[in-house]
Amino acid sequence: MVTDNIEKLSTKEKIIKVGAEIIVKEGLRKFTAKNIADKLGITDAAIFKHFKSMDDIILEIIQRYVSRCSQSAIEAVERGKTIKEKLELLLKAHIDVLEETRGAVPVLCFELSRSEDAKFKTILNNFVENYTQEISKIIKDGQVEGSIKKELIPEDVAMFFIGSIQAKVFAYVISGREGKIIEDPDQFIEMIFYGIMNR
Repeated sequence: MVTDNIEKLSTKEKIIKVGAEIIVKEGLRKFTAKNIADKLGITDAAIFKHFKSMDDIILEIIQRYVSRCSQSAIEAVERGKTIKEKLELLLKAHIDVLEETRGAVPVLCFELSRSEDAKFKTILNNFVENYTQEISKIIKDGQVEGSIKKELIPEDVAMFFIGSIQAKVFAYVISGREGKIIEDPDQFIEMIFYGIMNR
């Protein structure tokens, strides 16, 4: 199950990649040091040279995703010339991060939403709130400009974006297929735009 080109990565990066794949393909219960070590051909002890605990691996996966998605929102606003271009840049960057992490964070959002562990829930909750606000700002600007339907609630549109990506991950996990989670990002983005953009 080891990912393509993983041999070029450092041991720490391999642990993160394989850990993310286990979360998506086998579930959180199978996310163990032994399982990761077996897939990488290393010892359990080698994992703990890089991470203090299994929770630290999960935190690293989440923090990278959150950081990259948040940064992509900022860059989309700065680089995009039109509202549509800003949203396209944001969504494409989000899809890139999703593919890199094999969809682990949306799965973790679902798994950890029922958890009593406050540190994970707080990070994920803050991410969703902040990311929703960033998308909502772009939507509001689009409504003022006239490119986005005025009757839509910006926060609902933002949640629709996040929910559509989440749904793609669940479909991928349930089907058990391999390869890309979102096979045609342009088509996926066009479907999302169909419901919100003025024609």
